Parts: sequence; structure tokens; C-alpha cells
Amino acid sequence: MTSRVPSAWLKVAGTGALAGSLALGASTPALATDGAPAGPKNIIVLIGDGMGYNHIDATSLYQHGTTNHQVAVDPAAGTVEHVPGTPSQVFQSFPVQVAMSTYSANGRAGYDPTKAWADFTWIAEGATDSAAAGTALATGVKTNNGILGVDPAGNVVKNVAERAAELDKATGVVTSVPFNHATPAAWGAHNASRNDSTGISTEMIDGPLDVIMGAGHPGYDDDHQPRDADYSLISEGDFQRLQDGQTSRTFVEDRADFEALATTEGGPTQVFGLAQVANTLQQGRSGDSEGQLPFTVAQNDVPSLETMTKGALNALEQDEDGLFLMVEGGAIDWTGHANETTRNIEETVDFNASVEAVVEWVETESSWDETLVIVTADHETGYLDGSSSDPTWTPITGEKGQLPDQKWFSGNHTNQLVPLFAKGAGSDLLGSYAVGSDPVRGAYLDNVDVARVAFESWGREDAPEQEGIEIQAKVPEIGEAEGNLTLTVADGVVALDGGKNIGDRLRFLGQLPTVSVTDSRSNAVAGTGGWTVSGQATDLSSQGRTIRAQHLGWTPSTAAAKPGVTLGSPVRTVMGEGTGLGAPATLATASTEGRLGTTDLGAEIGLEVPVDTRAGEYTGALSVSLFPVD
Repeated sequence: MTSRVPSAWLKVAGTGALAGSLALGASTPALATDGAPAGPKNIIVLIGDGMGYNHIDATSLYQHGTTNHQVAVDPAAGTVEHVPGTPSQVFQSFPVQVAMSTYSANGRAGYDPTKAWADFTWIAEGATDSAAAGTALATGVKTNNGILGVDPAGNVVKNVAERAAELDKATGVVTSVPFNHATPAAWGAHNASRNDSTGISTEMIDGPLDVIMGAGHPGYDDDHQPRDADYSLISEGDFQRLQDGQTSRTFVEDRADFEALATTEGGPTQVFGLAQVANTLQQGRSGDSEGQLPFTVAQNDVPSLETMTKGALNALEQDEDGLFLMVEGGAIDWTGHANETTRNIEETVDFNASVEAVVEWVETESSWDETLVIVTADHETGYLDGSSSDPTWTPITGEKGQLPDQKWFSGNHTNQLVPLFAKGAGSDLLGSYAVGSDPVRGAYLDNVDVARVAFESWGREDAPEQEGIEIQAKVPEIGEAEGNLTLTVADGVVALDGGKNIGDRLRFLGQLPTVSVTDSRSNAVAGTGGWTVSGQATDLSSQGRTIRAQHLGWTPSTAAAKPGVTLGSPVRTVMGEGTGLGAPATLATASTEGRLGTTDLGAEIGLEVPVDTRAGEYTGALSVSLFPVD
């Protein structure tokens, strides 16, 4: 082993500081010159649900007799020892390899590197669930546990698959658990409750996804045996629609038909594949496998996740505009909850084979110049570690073809970092988001960054974003004047200097250039309404590094108090809590009483970042918009 003692890592995670000034200019992210969004043509995200670093290594020990991510950590001594590693899985050769935080908007609502490695039990509490984690990965927005595709305030948020569909790309989700379970549903539904299974099913069936594959068949149990129909996951009406061909999708349920999709080019482009099993392809089958080697207990006669993945790619690749595909090894999570070592390895082996199938497709049917592949997890499940842990972390050991020497320390999700591997078009951009620093896992990004790489490349709206603010006013002939409502912004930038150290963060302050609203509309035009002004910032970047706009906030102000003009609420910036100025925020609102004349508005702009944020001069853009209010 190699050993190092990080400097004061039990107190402050890292020693870097953000230096220099930050300016908000007038530019916006560039689009491709032909008018189409820049970035990868295809994006494929593979998620091992519940798959942490140790799940990967336990499986690699069984498959290859090697590990690549093992550590020994002693909080009392403040030491970290990294076991020399040997990559064995195809994704372990990807050029971008970073860690990822997974917290939801509630629960822990944050990842603290110091606490995570100072106390063995800290990460075992307050973890995200798959609904909140899936929503963050799919939409780039944090939400509360139990919620799908909806932010904590109840607003529907767009996911990457929906954006891909707007761009006429083919889209799909594949999973080894029910097709409407939390992770696949995050790309196919918007629902305040992940438990509304039939409602989610209907939305997914009627939604824009071209390919949906998974378990959840009402007519079969977990052993692939016929049963009295159970319509708790999918309604009888929806199931009948699929069987009777009343949707645009080809319905597939037999293993042979799945295998035909995987081996035949030019087949159907829209598919609903429902494997003949209740909850999981293999994990829930009968037979006590604990203590036995993987695959000893006879498996269900249903398609593998690898087969489904190949079939989905064959369907989606026929769209010349490109594709988005999410593949989930969902039952890895189920084995973690059950602390099933043998079946955890089985599920991870199938997931690894699915990654290999995707890599083969990229290299034979596409290319790394046009396709981005991301392999990660939504969270860790089971707190898998070496067999002699707590209060220290110890390595997992073992030999090829044997069960590893390991131990489970929880039956639930944990708040620890999970791995992320990326390769292909846009992978450098994704890697640049890893601005956090963990004393054991190194650089890390957050799960919202997975969606951001797509949205930054493909845009968020159907129309390209305009640069700056364009205001047009037609001056009528005398006698026809009904007045105008205009917005002007003073020249200048927001220079954020200083970097005051506040505990574990740095605070920067600056002033927004004066924003002036002039309202000369007649009452006949304005009626009883007024106007509102809002602002939204882009992320700040510096030589491939990014600070998310959620770290930016403001405190609105006016040059002079004016009756009828109400300032917007301050937007907090403490360590990027909430959405910050990454979402539209109100600067001021005027009622009929205060709308007339010119109103000068301003704001103190604040930025707060972790003290270990990488040094550099970061720049971004702040747009201010004016809206009439009826």
C-alpha cells in the first residue's frame, strides 16, 4: 500500500483557495455555427443503482481477482492508504474518472467530505432515494426524496430525454427492475409520488420515450411463472392497450423476441419490452444463493439487461438525428438492501456486460467523436466495506472465482460518494464540473452535473438562446401614443472580489449595474397591471472549470423607495443551497400605483464557494428580463 497523511483533512477538506476576480459579462454559451445545438450527437447514461466503489471491486475480485478502488482509512490517525489498483472493467479505462455526490434537497441536503471520513457512521444517515437522485441526474435539479421530475416547490422540470425528443432524437430507458421504477421514471414521468405506479406507467406509455424495457409484467411472478394478474404496477387498461397494439410501440415480452431485437437491424423503432417477470429479471428468483458462487441457482428464462440494451440500441440508432438512452442495473440496489453478496455480484456482472455492449456499439456503429457514454450510480446501497471495519474503513479482499471477504453495514442507501466514468464527446466538459475535493476519492462533481452536460450542449428550450437583452420600441406618431414599457441596463460588469473566508467557504460581493424600468403606458394599455423584472445567471467558467450558478445570489435594492414597487426576496448563496440565480429570480415588481415613470433597480450580488474551489478567473453572464403584469 501507499500511504499519505493529508494536511488537516479532518478539519478542512483541501487547502486550495479561489483567487482573482470574477466578472459577469454579457455573453452566453455558444451554439454550433449551423444553428443546431453543439455537443454530442448521442448520449448514453448507464446507472448501477446502489453501485458504490466497493460493489465494483467486489465483482471485479470474483471476475478477475483484482480491485481498483480500495482504501484503508483511519480517522483517529488521519491516514489514508490506497491499495495499488488494477483496472479490469471496460469503463475503468475511460479518460474521465471522478467521484460524485448524490444528496437530495432534503435529508442530509449536502455532502461534507470532512464528516464523511471522520465518522464511520455519518454517511449511513440522511441519504437520497432513487427518485430524488434520478430526478437530479435526469433534470439537473435537486428535489426531495420520493418525488419524480418535480422540484420541491411542485414545479415540473424538463429532463434530458424530453430535450432530446424536442431535437428529434430517439430516446429510451432500459432497466432490470420494473420499467416504471424510480430511476427509469425520472426520464419518463413527472409525479409528486414515486409510489403512484399506475399513474407513472400511463405517463410513460403516453410520453415521448421511443423505447421502454424492463420488468413489471402483471401476469408473471419473480420466478417467471404465470400467476393471477396483478395490476398494481401497470393498470389493466394500459396493459391491454400494449398487448392489443393500441399504442405506437411494438410490444415485446418473450425472451426470443427480445433476442431478435438485439440481433436484427432495421427492426421497429418504437418498442415497449415487458419481460415476463414481476419485479426483477433475476434478483427476486427463488433459491437460497447466499454462500454459493454466483449463477449457481438456475436463472429465470428471461432476457438479460445486456440483451435489452442491445435491442434498445438497434431501435434507437435508426434515427439519423441521434439518440439518448438510459440503462439501469436496478437490481444492484435490491441486493444491497437485502445484503445479498452472491446476487449483488450477479447483478453487477450483468450491468458490466451492458456497459461492454454499449462500448462495442459506439466503436462499431458510431464513434467516440459523436457519442458520450457515462457510467455511474444514483447512490450507494448497503454500506459495503471490508470485513473488519467501523470505526475504520478496510479493503475488500478475495480471489478470482470466489466470494470476496466483505461485510454489509446497512440495509439502506448511504450518502457516500459514488464513482463516475465518462468517455467520448463532451466528457471533458463533464470532467470540468468536478470542482469539489474529497480527502479520499479526490475530485468530485454533483449528480446534477450529469444532466447539465446535455443541457449545456443541447440547450434547454426549442429556440436558441439569444445573446444579451434586446429591447425594441416603436415610437408612434403624435396623437397615437399609448406609451411604452422599456428596460435599460447600465454598462459594466459585476466584479466579485475579496474572497472573505467564512469558515469552510469563501464569500465574494459585487454590485449589479443599474437596471432602469421606464413605464409610460396609458391605463387603457396597462389596465390594472404593472411589471416585474427577473434575472438569471449562467454558470461561471475558467479554463474548463465550472462554478454553478446556484452559488450566486442577490439582495435586490432600489435607488429610491417608491410606493407600489416591491423588491424581490433575497436569494441565498450559502454553499450553493437551493437554485440560486441558476433559476429565474425576481428583482422587483411594480403594481399600478408604482409602475409609472422610471424606476432604478440594483442588487448586491453574492457568491459563496467552498474554500477548496480551484483558483482561476471565472466568467459567466447575467440576463435581466422585463415582463408586463396584467
